[in-house]
Amino acid sequence: MKQAMIAFLLTSMLLLTGCVEKERPTSGGLSGQLSASDLRCEYRVDPTGLDVPQPRLTWILQSKQPDQMQTAYQVQVASDKNLLDRNQPDLWDCGKTAGDETVAVVYSGKPLNSETSCFWRVRVWDKNDRPSDWSRPARWSMGLLKPEDWAAQWIGLDIQTPPRPTPEIIEQAKWIWSEPGASQSAVPGQRFFRRAFHVPANWEIKKADAYVTANDFVQVFLNGVLIRSYRDHTTLHEITLSDSLKAGRNALAVLASNGGDSPNPAGLIMVVRIEGMDGKILEFVTDEQWVVSSQEVSGWQAADFDDSSWKKAIVAASFGDAPWQETKPQPMILPPARYLRKEFVVGSLPIRQARLYVTALGIYQVFINGRPAADEYFSPGWTDYRKRVYYRAYDLTNLLSEGPNAVGAVLADGWYAGYVGWGRRREHYGTKPRLMAQLQIEYADGSRQVIASGADWKASTGPILYADFLQGEGYDARKEMPGWNRAGFDDCLWQAAAVGGQEVRPQVQAAVSEPVVAFKEIRPVALSEPVAGKYVFNMGQNFAGVVRIKVKGKPGQRIDLRHAERLNPDGTIYTTNLRLAEAADVYYCKGSRKAEIWQPYFTFHGFQYVELSGLDYKPDLEAVTGLALSSDTPTAASFECSDPTVNQLYSNIVWTQRMNFIDIPTDCPQRDERLGWTGDAQVYIRTACYNNDVQAFFTKWLTDLTDAQRSDGQFPRYAPMWKEQTNDGGPAWADAGIICPWTIYQMYGDRRILQSHYASMQRFIAFCKNRCTEDLLPPGKFHCFGDWLNIRDETPTDVIYMAYFGCCTGLLGQIAEVLGKTDDAVFYRDLQAQIRDSFQRAYVQPDGRIKGDTQTAYVLAIAYDLLKPDQQPSAADHLVRRIRECQGHLSTGFVGTKDLMLVLARIGRNDLAYQLLHNKTFPSWGFTIQNGATSIWERWNGWTPEEGFADPGMNSFAHYSFGAVGQWMIENIGGINTDGPAFKKILIRPQPGGHLTWAKTTYHSIRGPITSNWKIDRGRLILDVAIPPNTTAVVYVPAQKPEEVRIRQDAAQSADGFTLLDAEENAVAYQIRSGRYRFTVKPYVK
Repeated sequence: MKQAMIAFLLTSMLLLTGCVEKERPTSGGLSGQLSASDLRCEYRVDPTGLDVPQPRLTWILQSKQPDQMQTAYQVQVASDKNLLDRNQPDLWDCGKTAGDETVAVVYSGKPLNSETSCFWRVRVWDKNDRPSDWSRPARWSMGLLKPEDWAAQWIGLDIQTPPRPTPEIIEQAKWIWSEPGASQSAVPGQRFFRRAFHVPANWEIKKADAYVTANDFVQVFLNGVLIRSYRDHTTLHEITLSDSLKAGRNALAVLASNGGDSPNPAGLIMVVRIEGMDGKILEFVTDEQWVVSSQEVSGWQAADFDDSSWKKAIVAASFGDAPWQETKPQPMILPPARYLRKEFVVGSLPIRQARLYVTALGIYQVFINGRPAADEYFSPGWTDYRKRVYYRAYDLTNLLSEGPNAVGAVLADGWYAGYVGWGRRREHYGTKPRLMAQLQIEYADGSRQVIASGADWKASTGPILYADFLQGEGYDARKEMPGWNRAGFDDCLWQAAAVGGQEVRPQVQAAVSEPVVAFKEIRPVALSEPVAGKYVFNMGQNFAGVVRIKVKGKPGQRIDLRHAERLNPDGTIYTTNLRLAEAADVYYCKGSRKAEIWQPYFTFHGFQYVELSGLDYKPDLEAVTGLALSSDTPTAASFECSDPTVNQLYSNIVWTQRMNFIDIPTDCPQRDERLGWTGDAQVYIRTACYNNDVQAFFTKWLTDLTDAQRSDGQFPRYAPMWKEQTNDGGPAWADAGIICPWTIYQMYGDRRILQSHYASMQRFIAFCKNRCTEDLLPPGKFHCFGDWLNIRDETPTDVIYMAYFGCCTGLLGQIAEVLGKTDDAVFYRDLQAQIRDSFQRAYVQPDGRIKGDTQTAYVLAIAYDLLKPDQQPSAADHLVRRIRECQGHLSTGFVGTKDLMLVLARIGRNDLAYQLLHNKTFPSWGFTIQNGATSIWERWNGWTPEEGFADPGMNSFAHYSFGAVGQWMIENIGGINTDGPAFKKILIRPQPGGHLTWAKTTYHSIRGPITSNWKIDRGRLILDVAIPPNTTAVVYVPAQKPEEVRIRQDAAQSADGFTLLDAEENAVAYQIRSGRYRFTVKPYVK
């Protein structure tokens, strides 16, 4: 009561002293009313083919009047739009329903059957109980809800594809070492091998490959450039040498290491084959002509190093001999795409609706009468095909015509049978891609026609010679089949499609997330020719996708496209970090007089540079157009400030997210990995939610994650999983199973996602607890990646274990409370308190030092509330000390960077956070930008002037983890946050700092756009705030006292549109209702 009286008196004083200003009224609009717009069902716009029995409906409120609230709503749903127009909803009419909810209103009408069309609209009542007009109608449709609805069969074309041949000279290769008898026993340690060779001048290289391995570790350099590193000696690993070859003298330098604590077999084996465009071949193997040293000498990797004092290598065994008789190369297998088609006749009656339902074990592109059913890529997406596969539904009502029609599909290996992950491995789920398609036509008289995939479909191969995510796509335009996907095509030479034979039996479900689309075209900004005939296009932006080419050539002329994120010093493309991903596309010209236009559809690459070769002429910039691909997640935020480097950082964050959100949240889009790593996802998910609307995207992936959970409760390292992979995520990775659902709930208010995954979350916490010691400390042995890619500041893994165990236990307690599970909530709160006590006893010293004394250790302890109140200040001081000891730089890896800036804000040291933000020396975000980054690097030292490129074994230039700083940028520079779930209550607390003089931030929340723009001008700070109808906000204005703040409101805002709450150090807090406000602070002192 006392606080309310103080607030009233302060507000009255502001009014009396003229500190509140009102804008003049504006004309137009429906004064005092709300309207509903942006209608969504299951968080998507007009989805087709749902299988959710009770879909959730969401809308956004708009009003030209401030201080507006929804007091009631009415939803109508009809099976026909005309019924809605006549106000005759036959499926559901909830009537006027008191309440302010606009998010996830559950459909509660008649039971919905398969293929039911649902047209819906909503109207709302404002705070004065006045109704709005009806919204524009939206729609959704139900899919095939029961297994018996499917008449379609799995079909395909079974092809025996021979592997790409390996060099015959491999039979002549020898295992070599520095001492005799190494095949039996050799002392552990490193050996350094060299082999010089000569490449003739003006010899145009077609390809240069090598196969190499060593027992136990090998690292290959060519002319001083690190090519690859491996630890698996059971496989002869194929590597590409083309990029580092030069005319004249070349030198291979190989480090081979024999591991272990006692003598054991040791050896190196290698095969090199270089082929010229003229057909000539240069090849050699490991033998006595190699030289070796037991000592590392500076510069030993360089081509001009003098190795004359080194001794000749000694042969330990021949290829195929013991103990390495099982060591063999892994030849490449690249099957062609399968073409499938079916003609059918449509009757003369008008078509009421026609929907096509398609899924695949593989990926597909589907056509109706020669036209794509949708502009999308890689459907139906990646799942654990042993458990589930999604179908997509397409409305074809306007694509069919009376008489003959045709459906056609192209089927490629995709994630099901193609190369996925590292080690050049394929067929993780099966060897036979399959398609299942069903077209349902409903005529005006209610009759139905079904065209289902089966034995009456035809199959063939065609111009797509191969299609693989990692290796690329090959296309021979001479093999095109004009009209193959239209009626009337002569398919007499095609064979009957293979029916059945699928190797898995997944549950078939409706897709829950957006498809992958080409969301932007990118034009190159520069063109160079570092090597004769090899043209390098700089696209100006690192992105994931493909290029569309426009070229001329003779029949059969081969055009090669290679992709890279960076350039070598000589201007050639840098591909070493691709590891075993070839990331190359090939096009064979038709030989048309006109320019030929082509793009791949069944692969993608991560790149900023494209090398085009094979032309008879010099191309111009119009020859190449980039197509940026990503899941179709709507943009949700915008950010801009006075610092161009910070703006570039935000752009890098957004682009890296786009590059890696391709059906699942991957770690990188370029090398032979591209997996849904759980640790990366959990550190970044909050930033992801700000940048884009990712609710449907993560709804899908969290199902993948639960599918991959072990029976004992542990979550995996990545999801989806495949056979023969370790599914032990370890601390900070496995915890995605709790952090990600909780974040989706916080950002979107999705209780259903908590309900769906609650049991799996409980199993995970039980697993963590059960493997602890009696003192509730980590077990003696457990897997943990640690603070991945930190800068010489290793945090003890047991500290990370306990921090995340405590964090997720606390989150599960909150989740239980949200779901009304009171007993569970008490249990998890108590367990969290026990974990906190154990952490303090085991790792926190009396002076506040935490075990490891790393930046990340202090960040985790503070962020996850593992300290007593009196320990917090000392831990904060130690964190500041560690930053200063790093000369004002961060040293954190994936785990620590996510919370570092947030913790600095929490302890009142945003000045240090801004220092880290503005740093341009190594290690920092600014350093990467100074060195040309247009995306977020995996490593802080991905490239440095002193050392060049980092270890190519793990050096992506598009890895979003360090982009988690985006959350701090939105929540601290912009100051936008939520107080509770889904931005019903909003926090606006901008923290100007560093050398920023202005910032503009907008977040399109699930309740509408929220804006926070501020600028410092002539001793004043001006803060413009806008919040959507039906919400309230607490605004913390950066001022010392209320008298320094003037407020200007929207036209019709009443004097009680805001309330002064409190004045604290460096901020004055106001509660506001919906509308636009301008807060002016004068004088403003930083």
